[in-house]
Amino acid sequence: MRTSLLALTAIAAVTAGVIGTTERESWRPNEIDPLATRALPEPETDVVARKGERMTAADILPAQFVEVSQAAPAAPNAPPRSQSPVAEKPARPVVDESALRYFAARGDTVRLQAEISRLRALYPGWEPPADPLAIAAGSDPQLDAMWKLYSEGRYDDVTKAIAERKKNEPDWSPPDELVESLRLATTRRQLVQASDAHQNDRVVELAAEAPQLLTCSEVDILWRVGEAFARTDRQDRARDAYGYILQNCHNPQERLATIQKASLVLDIPHLDALMRLEQTGTDGKPEFDAIRTGIARTLVSRGGTDPKAVVPQDYLTRLSDEARRTENAEDSLLLGWYFYRRNQFEPAQDWFRRSFEKEATPTAAQGLALTQVALRDPQAAENTLYRFRDATDETRATYLAAVANLLALDPPKIIDNTVLARMATPVVEARNTAAAEQFGWYARSLRQMQTAADWFGLILTWDAAYEPAAYGLALSLDALGDRAGVARIQAIWAQRSERIAHLRDPRRASTLTPVPGTAPAYAERATPHISPGGFVLAEAAPAPVRTASGNPQAEKRVRPRGCSAGIDLSRIAPIEAVKRGWCLMDLKRPLEAAEAFDRALSAPIAATRQEAAYGKSLAYLRLNLTDKAAVAAVQEQQTPVRAKQLQVAILADRAVGAFRLGRFHETIIALDQRSRLTREPQDLMMLRASAYRQLGYDSEARRILQPLADIGNSDAIKALYDKPT
Repeated sequence: MRTSLLALTAIAAVTAGVIGTTERESWRPNEIDPLATRALPEPETDVVARKGERMTAADILPAQFVEVSQAAPAAPNAPPRSQSPVAEKPARPVVDESALRYFAARGDTVRLQAEISRLRALYPGWEPPADPLAIAAGSDPQLDAMWKLYSEGRYDDVTKAIAERKKNEPDWSPPDELVESLRLATTRRQLVQASDAHQNDRVVELAAEAPQLLTCSEVDILWRVGEAFARTDRQDRARDAYGYILQNCHNPQERLATIQKASLVLDIPHLDALMRLEQTGTDGKPEFDAIRTGIARTLVSRGGTDPKAVVPQDYLTRLSDEARRTENAEDSLLLGWYFYRRNQFEPAQDWFRRSFEKEATPTAAQGLALTQVALRDPQAAENTLYRFRDATDETRATYLAAVANLLALDPPKIIDNTVLARMATPVVEARNTAAAEQFGWYARSLRQMQTAADWFGLILTWDAAYEPAAYGLALSLDALGDRAGVARIQAIWAQRSERIAHLRDPRRASTLTPVPGTAPAYAERATPHISPGGFVLAEAAPAPVRTASGNPQAEKRVRPRGCSAGIDLSRIAPIEAVKRGWCLMDLKRPLEAAEAFDRALSAPIAATRQEAAYGKSLAYLRLNLTDKAAVAAVQEQQTPVRAKQLQVAILADRAVGAFRLGRFHETIIALDQRSRLTREPQDLMMLRASAYRQLGYDSEARRILQPLADIGNSDAIKALYDKPT
């Protein structure tokens, strides 16, 4: 291939400082016929500067790469430039062709063709001899030895041999062809090494220094330069590199490989531009037909990790049809993740199920379980993933999430004891506080107070500062009549949890931000034994009834009236509406609780209205209605402690909501406001790091993730090794 991609020299000069060019607004390859000599130099043509003369981009760029701003406008009806009727035949340049004879004699056709391309680039108008073996043999055995070393790839030895001969023969100079060949070979090796080491800027710099390497005889170098441009966010330049191959090089396998490699690094618009350079094969079919399904797999796979990646419908349809036709489990899995990342859970579940039924792998089971949880069927998710729960860290985390979601269903679902037992073991082994907490609340919903107390106490042995477990333990011990145990918990938590401090009156607050503290004495008890009999699922034991003074009557147990039955709120007093609201919150029915608290806001007593506004705000927070929670929080003036607590919770919910909507600047603002009120827990630190990454501030994200990773946060460790999106 005679034409070197000198355009890439100009392109790369943005980094190397050689030639300055500007971005084009668009690239339409079909506007120029790649085979027209006036539009694009033929493969047998090159433009080379005279020695010591610097060329402009317009001098060296093939026509389809020349910047519009650099092209001189032609007069609309300008006549063609007059030419001499008899063109003088240029004199044949004097060229050292000894290397041609050497490579031809050894049968090294690859190096022979590379040398011909190099000489054509150096000497315009030079043509290779018809028979390289007919070139007169030189009478320089040492030079022949140097060429032999060069042909064997021993470039350092060539350099040493040259230095040694110059030392022995001061008047001797190596042929320019050998020096230039050695320089290009060394540059080629350095470029490949830089590419393998992912030093993309260095790859571009080396390509700018050796444009003679950017030819069809060096397609691997062109591929590496194209990838380097793409990895450094220069999609236009990467497209130009791959496009040069498709417009100038004709090896069918190399053309197919070019499209395949481009599909891995180019975005959809730039890849589509390359696909339009497709030619018709010798069989009469479009040359890229054989790899279109592979390209669809690549693009859908990319979409399965990047929710923002948009895959054209024709590629989705192609892969969907292929997956149905071949029943390929991997293709179904790719489609499942693609739809799951876009919250299209029903088609995602269908594809995951197809993959799982064809080949029951941990990844397919995880995907199917995630969609089942998202579609509010955590029982099916637990059943799907149980046998794969320990396959990977991801399947373990998904299984525990399915367990927590199953136990948290409202109203509670009756779960077989064998299933409860098999769920409990991995929860305890993983010390998963979220799932263990739901075990505690589930036991309370069945009135199994001792089992609930065991679960909450176990959590506190794992994390002494986990306030929800302390609150659940206090409630359970109170139901068991263990006044001493309740008093111990209240003594430790009274200053940090208002709802624990006021456990015996109706004014109970939700969770305060946990702070490190000493575990209650109950936390020192032994881990509860988990067995299939851990829950009594027949007749539920009734809770103790309180007298007006608040003392439990352990001897007299009857079913409480509670708040499960619906009533006309307008018929009850505001203070009773407050009590009903808190009761409904305990039953995890926040929507009804909000209505009860709203009724209590009509109370004539300020303290009752304050309690109602507080409860209403917490109910809306539980419903993820952050804006309504903020409005309710200011309906009545709150105590400083409660006001701060509500503001902290509202800002946390606001940050999470903004992140889900892709409003990452708002996420950072909400977290900054919250951090002025209290310390930032690890989950919100991870949220902040994710928001920074989405905004492109990877260094700020790493400053947050590194300390978390240093203390063993598995999510932070994983995030540090993930590529930013």
